[in-house]
Amino acid sequence: MDKISKLDLLRLYSRSFFVQAGWNYERMIAFGFTWILLPLVKKLYPTKEERKRFIKRHLSTFNANPYLANYAVGAVAKLEEMGTSEEEISKFKNSLRGPLGALGDNLVWMNLRPALLILGMILASISGILGILVFWFLYNIHQVHLRARGFFKGYTLGLGVASDLRSSYYSRMIKWISRMGAVFWGIFLVVNLNERILERVENLIIFILVVLLSIFGFKKNVNPNYVLLVCLLSYLLVKWIIVLI
Repeated sequence: MDKISKLDLLRLYSRSFFVQAGWNYERMIAFGFTWILLPLVKKLYPTKEERKRFIKRHLSTFNANPYLANYAVGAVAKLEEMGTSEEEISKFKNSLRGPLGALGDNLVWMNLRPALLILGMILASISGILGILVFWFLYNIHQVHLRARGFFKGYTLGLGVASDLRSSYYSRMIKWISRMGAVFWGIFLVVNLNERILERVENLIIFILVVLLSIFGFKKNVNPNYVLLVCLLSYLLVKWIIVLI
């Protein structure tokens, strides 16, 4: 059995950007996952029967956050190279589905994307298209990094890949992104309400509430989505009270 070269690893990593290209409701990202690993088939398995089994076992249902799915890709590539049994590989993949989905959704969808989106809105309100470009650049820099870290950590650690998922790296990342999201939201509202704060009493009340909520969100590491929701609810509540008065 031939060993996986550095060139092979780079090839797999480049293919990982298309992990969702074959997404479907029945097997989720299994098709894309298998397609990423296809370059290994001929290199690791000489017989046609072995190659069929390789494809068949990896086409079984698999799902994970697309940016962190590379942990599974890299680790499985390592296990295949080591000749690990099919049953152990299948169990290993299934054990990663929950952690990769939960961590990735919390990091990317609930913190990173909304925080960068709010930053983009701030810059867009000031200089137009610059905000769009900054959001696009920063978001993609992060997703490229997450894919690379996951893939190469997965290949290096193999069955021990969970140790990196449990490390302080991601908890610190989520903590500071959520804090910055709260700060960006406060800045956005200050920038957009600045000229209208003193026009009406409710505008001043809403402004003070938003600043306090943003500071609270920063100190308590509150998810920026929740800060946004509470700010909007506060806005509606103040407007409703003013109407009743």
